[in-house]
Amino acid sequence: MNKQPADAAQREQALDPTRSFICEAPAGSGKTELLTQRLLTLLARVNRPEQVLAITFTRKAAGEMRERVFHALQSGLQAKPEAPHKLKTWQLANAVLKADTAHQWDLLENPNRLQIKTFDSLCAALASNLPLESSFGAKPQIHDQPEDLYRLSARALLHSLEDDTEWADGLSILLSQLDNKYSRLEDLLIRMLAKREEWAPLLYQQQYQQQQHQQPRILLEASLQSIISDTLEQLKARIPTEFHRDIVSLAGFAAHNLERANRPSPITACSNIDVNNQQLPGNKPEDIPAWKGIYHLLSTKSNEWRKKIDISCGFPREEKEIKQKLTDIIEALKIEDLNTSGSVREAFDDLQALPDAEFNQAQWELLNALFAVLPILIAQLTLAFKNANRVDFAEVSIKARQALGQLDDPSQLALKLDYQIQHILVDEFQDTSSSQVELLELLTSGWQADDGKTLFCVGDAMQSIYGFRGANVGLFLNCRERGLANVPLTPLKLNTNFRSEAGVVEWVNNTFAGAFPAHNDISRGAVSYSASQPFHPGNDTPAVACHGFIDPDDTLNEATTCLDIIKQTRTHHPEQTIAVLVRNRSHASDIARQLSAAGHPYRAVDLEPLADHSIIQDLMALTRALLHPADRPAWLAILRAPWCGLSLIDLDAIANVRLNDSQQLPTVLTQALHALAPNKLSASQQPASEQPPEQSDLFASSSVQTETAAINTLSQDAKARLNRVLPILEKGLMNRDRKAFRQWVEGIWISLGGPACLTDQTALTNANLYFDLIEKWPYTTDLPSLAHLQQAVDRLFAAPDPKADDKIQIMTIHKSKGLEFDVVLVPGLDRTPRSSEADLLMWHQRLNHQGLPELVMSPITATGSEKNPTQIHLQAEAAKKNYFESCRLLYVACTRAKRRLHLFANVKLNEKNQELKPPAKTSLIHAIWPAIALRIIRHQPQAAPTDHANNPATCEAGNNVSGNSITESSAPPKPLYRLPKNWVLPSLPQDNLLEDFIPRYQYHNENAQADISWVSPAARHIGTLIHRYLQNFAEQGVHCWSGERIQGQQATITNALRTLGVPAPEINDATDKVLLALKLVLQDNKAQEILSAEHPFHACEFPVTFLSQAGPKNLVIDRVYTTHEGTTWVVDYKTATPEPEQSLADFLNNQKDCYHQQLKLYQLALQQAGFSNVKTALYFPLLTEWLVLD
Repeated sequence: MNKQPADAAQREQALDPTRSFICEAPAGSGKTELLTQRLLTLLARVNRPEQVLAITFTRKAAGEMRERVFHALQSGLQAKPEAPHKLKTWQLANAVLKADTAHQWDLLENPNRLQIKTFDSLCAALASNLPLESSFGAKPQIHDQPEDLYRLSARALLHSLEDDTEWADGLSILLSQLDNKYSRLEDLLIRMLAKREEWAPLLYQQQYQQQQHQQPRILLEASLQSIISDTLEQLKARIPTEFHRDIVSLAGFAAHNLERANRPSPITACSNIDVNNQQLPGNKPEDIPAWKGIYHLLSTKSNEWRKKIDISCGFPREEKEIKQKLTDIIEALKIEDLNTSGSVREAFDDLQALPDAEFNQAQWELLNALFAVLPILIAQLTLAFKNANRVDFAEVSIKARQALGQLDDPSQLALKLDYQIQHILVDEFQDTSSSQVELLELLTSGWQADDGKTLFCVGDAMQSIYGFRGANVGLFLNCRERGLANVPLTPLKLNTNFRSEAGVVEWVNNTFAGAFPAHNDISRGAVSYSASQPFHPGNDTPAVACHGFIDPDDTLNEATTCLDIIKQTRTHHPEQTIAVLVRNRSHASDIARQLSAAGHPYRAVDLEPLADHSIIQDLMALTRALLHPADRPAWLAILRAPWCGLSLIDLDAIANVRLNDSQQLPTVLTQALHALAPNKLSASQQPASEQPPEQSDLFASSSVQTETAAINTLSQDAKARLNRVLPILEKGLMNRDRKAFRQWVEGIWISLGGPACLTDQTALTNANLYFDLIEKWPYTTDLPSLAHLQQAVDRLFAAPDPKADDKIQIMTIHKSKGLEFDVVLVPGLDRTPRSSEADLLMWHQRLNHQGLPELVMSPITATGSEKNPTQIHLQAEAAKKNYFESCRLLYVACTRAKRRLHLFANVKLNEKNQELKPPAKTSLIHAIWPAIALRIIRHQPQAAPTDHANNPATCEAGNNVSGNSITESSAPPKPLYRLPKNWVLPSLPQDNLLEDFIPRYQYHNENAQADISWVSPAARHIGTLIHRYLQNFAEQGVHCWSGERIQGQQATITNALRTLGVPAPEINDATDKVLLALKLVLQDNKAQEILSAEHPFHACEFPVTFLSQAGPKNLVIDRVYTTHEGTTWVVDYKTATPEPEQSLADFLNNQKDCYHQQLKLYQLALQQAGFSNVKTALYFPLLTEWLVLD
């Protein structure tokens, strides 16, 4: 009997194609499968597949969704499965295939008709679809690192300070607030531009209010007063009514005693409380001092419940009975906090962070300055975008919404889309921002009740962890309660966990139920916990272990324990996958070193900074020297790099050359090179075979011997190396601004022998990442500064090693979202994040107790001044949001585990009672501390190792190819990797110069190939790369490859396509097509048979000669294999796909006619070679079609 999930009814309801839903799908609940089934359900009911739009956030997620749908449609052609969830998908796919046949969609041949998009790609399509409405003229390039344009805009604004403009006074006020520090104001303006989608609508709202003769100051101050009123009302409601009378009486008693004793204390504000009325203070701003007096009566300055009650708080020693009454109240309030969801302590925290009820004049002048300046800043950015013909993603989003018009005044494009789009699905809805929800509102603004159109939003508020990117989980909560604009949404909640075993699920339920807030709070992004039910049973082995390391500074002990657990898992369960998940990348450094030292290869996903790799350091040095020839350290780094490889002694001699103000190091070296006899060839000009073993002294006849006296002491080896390298650098400097930036730097690097210095494919991939980056500035004049380039490099991460074992992975928790592993380790849970700097303008939108939106704003405080109460309030609200998101982040980490979960934290011990001290509130573990404190496995400090040579913490992980520092170190010197001194750039072959870049069938089968002149270059290069990977599949074994491993090849594929010559605008689509083909191959049974190594005979790229009357013809066949039945199959791979209006049958017939002669020649060649029963076929990876020819 097949087991049904507990939420089967909700899953079935979610497939109702006539209703709109918002579905809450916790971790491991099968959200993606449900989304796929919903999409198939809708496709079966529409007239055109373009009427169904699915939206997600990343290209990877969109590709995976497209792949799932495509695979489901393919499975619909196969036998009926037995598993219930697979059977449901199979049935839905069959319905789509019937619609496909009836409407002649040919989805299997034209999967691009599936409208599965990211928010960014959807916005780009909308913005470019109607350029006049969206203010786009020629399609601009989208830039994912637009900081140079932000800086240009900020500087343009600051340069207008001396002009007679309306905003000049506002700029002066801002500068005076920041102690006239231009650079700081520039940086703050840049940060504001990056967040403009969040604050710009609020700013325009203030302008609109002014235009409507409203007074923004009155409205903003009304919001402040509303906050005060709501907070005080909530505080009063949380204090049990039976304590009101006694608290009022005790507060008045204490206040009068303190006044008589002339002791200053906030409690004295309670002297005006109406004791006779026996009522707690009210909810007006003037009541705040009395409430703070009550707070200090019950609490200490350290924000803890008061333990000591004496004369300092207004209670004389002899008043024992009254003191005991206060003690009893405090103890009762402690118990009340433990037993109720809304604690008095939290309400007191809110009291301490209340804003002022009004702005003072200086604050309001500063806000007005921001209202005047920030719109001009946006205008400057618009000009910068126009001049550069580049935009950022935020601008595309803004223009897309502009192209759709207004909710009450839709554009023609909006009306057109309203007709075209019948159904919308949104994945990961909890990560949406305000602008994305507004986009959805515009797309659905014309929908009417009962018009058959539906919206399906699916996500998990408990996994909302992208607040730093503008995601607002409150939008998910609000849509669940109120729907989306005029589209009612029926809430659904899934609760079955298919991922984790029962032990993990139950631990997560028990631990996080108390860690999450008790109630949802839309304004603060507070999400209550929703328990899951395990689908898989557990076992007797504990599923979760919490490790505490008593020494708070000993991260090495933590790393060693992690390594031991990984070793044990690899020994006893080698098939299981392991993930080390960290909050920040730096938290993984010790563990990474331990794994490397122990010989356990791992896959680091976006973990290692690109700038840390020696190849990037060398390329940065080369770029710095070329752009700034006076940069002596850069030139020394170039001469030390492996393409030159001077010894430290020789490098020291060059470093000591004295230069006057008119001389630069490269000039002196070039002059020394020119001192050669005119008829003497340089080493780079001589054939390798004719070069003498040692070069004569290049500097003997130099006219600059005074400046280069030290250079004459160089070794013969150094002179030989300089003789090869200097002409290349000299020529490179002459070509500055004559070539594109990337072409210039990359060409010099290649000429120097840079590629020959690389040790593996990963290093080449990393080099290409650098070249891809500098390509974003077409020419050197487009680069704002070298500091800007360094910042851009610092934001990039090195490509993972493709040879690394996928069974062990290290990544950030954010990167792990959506993934699952058998064993998960989460170290560093005690560590705290860095504090963030205040912005020029702080803001917060809240819902008051009536559910109405209110806006709170505060400008930045002056340099050296104390924060104003409104700013403190906004920072407290931001801290609450961050705390709630940190709790959700830990939840995401824990729910990646299928079988075992290990948590690690360094903890402090209370020496008095031997109890563990609570961790910092900003640490990840703080939220679950009450649930795990008593179950932590204590690890005592380890003795410091005495053998430093064997201590992984003091050893470098891996060897850098080059050392760019000439400082001494206590560590043993690393070997100097460098090219031979007589190395020569390889010459291109005389014939067939592009053989390595031409598809196999073009080069080897000149007389046999069909006419492919009509095939685009990009298509040919895609075919070349797919051919190469299919050969790898066959030679390595298909079982060694997985969809995840293929996805990990994305950067490698992109670089290979670029090397083959695919144009830049087509790179992304070409990469996606290669990835899709390879993943489809892994899922296709026929492909498994073709590539199997179980055949009696099998070969890839099989060379064979055909003897004909015209002479011998050398052929190479993609794949040849002989079955156990004795049939030899000749397989030729074809990556073509049908034209949009072409049916699959017509396409295959055309392919058969096109390649029949070629395959016949292969057949005859194998028959001549002694093979019998030879049959031929074409295989189409992108279609998973097998076409037998003969």
